[in-house]
Amino acid sequence: MSSRPDVDPGMIPPWWFPAPVRRGRFLAGDPGEERYNIEVAPDRMRAFALGRETEGEVLYYDLQTQLTGNTRGRLGSGRGGVYGGGYLKGVGRTPAAANWNEAGDLYHASGHLSVASAIRERLITGVLEARGMGDAVVPCTAVLLRRLAPMETRAIRGDESSSRPAFARADGALAALTVKPADFARPSNIAFALDHFENSPRGLGELFLELERYLHPPEDRTRPEGSPGSIAGAMDRAFRRGLDHFRGFARVGLSWIYLDSNFSLDGRFLDLETPVYFGTPWVGLAESEVGGEVERELVGFEEFGYVRHWRVLVAGLLARLRFMTRADVLESSEARLFLRELIRSIHRTFDRSHPMHRDDALVAGAVRNLAGALGLDRRDRSRLSELARATFPGCLRGRPGRIPDCGWGAVAVPPAPATPRARRFLGAAFCPGELSADARAYADAVERLGAVTDPGVLLAAFRHPTKVGCAGDGR
Repeated sequence: MSSRPDVDPGMIPPWWFPAPVRRGRFLAGDPGEERYNIEVAPDRMRAFALGRETEGEVLYYDLQTQLTGNTRGRLGSGRGGVYGGGYLKGVGRTPAAANWNEAGDLYHASGHLSVASAIRERLITGVLEARGMGDAVVPCTAVLLRRLAPMETRAIRGDESSSRPAFARADGALAALTVKPADFARPSNIAFALDHFENSPRGLGELFLELERYLHPPEDRTRPEGSPGSIAGAMDRAFRRGLDHFRGFARVGLSWIYLDSNFSLDGRFLDLETPVYFGTPWVGLAESEVGGEVERELVGFEEFGYVRHWRVLVAGLLARLRFMTRADVLESSEARLFLRELIRSIHRTFDRSHPMHRDDALVAGAVRNLAGALGLDRRDRSRLSELARATFPGCLRGRPGRIPDCGWGAVAVPPAPATPRARRFLGAAFCPGELSADARAYADAVERLGAVTDPGVLLAAFRHPTKVGCAGDGR
């Protein structure tokens, strides 16, 4: 049974590739979820078995080219892919895990998903749905669990896995598989497809139809037009939609920490395992120890990082399209004509007056968003504005530079930590000094479920995440 959800008949996005699978060892919590009980089966990729091996069940893993540079050996989804209408993470090593023997890349190289990560994905989905923000993320709709094999247990004890029992006791007994709708594409998928384009008018046509389709939200994916103007228009709306989502995250004090390739083309956040959730608008610093040194991260202006990634996406797309218009690269004059018009349409849409390029307006929008949510007076609004102006240039380079003093004070009761690193949080003087009721409920649930080693108990909790990780509506 091939799995080809959410694609036009006969079309598979050019960043999906098949990997054979077998029935796995996972336990499902609800009827129907057992269809996702699969694991990658590399032994089925035998030599000289062309054709026959593709007749069985396959998972489509996606290949990626990161917009801001690639880590050696990470070719794409090394532990996830599309199967049975869902996007599954934790299925074992796919062929994209070329880092499989890199000891320093345990988090991505093992093909394994920790229970602590799955807990966060499922619970934060419930929190956002309770807040009316479910459309801002690709939701985690289900979790499957399995007990660890003896070899896996030994690997965890030897720090050869991303699981950390000291962080969550469940990680010492279980592994997880999460399920999301397979209705998204990453900017890095498009970058890969452009780097490996099919040199034919039909192949290029299919690529740009897929680009336009995945720029729209899932509920608005009528047959794409495929014209240069409609593609550029869809890009504009996708950018604005995502910026609105990130400003919504800021208003509820939610930071994802890691943005690279973790949001979809249509503007939703999709890798949900690293949320830091205050439940109320919050600006501050997160301190953690990395290699014996203290690393400081600014929390509260994640929309600036989103803008950075979109600027790189547009610039990279234009550069690749210009290269493809060379006659010695692309033979078809009609295809080159289409690409030149697409370049012009993107330039017209994302000219210097576009919100993506207006630095002052972006800073002012972030300040207005947070100051309004916090109810700041003129003095504190000025301090917030100073912080935003000082950190914006650094955020656009990937890391804030000088961070002015905003009366940083330690948070007495910290939020649930993002996996797998513990952090100390210092808040600005004008921010609330405690978590909201639903953030406390979320943190309590993360800690409580992280200590559970009985898969049945955990699966029961995952059925109704809004009841487990929320207190009221959180407002």
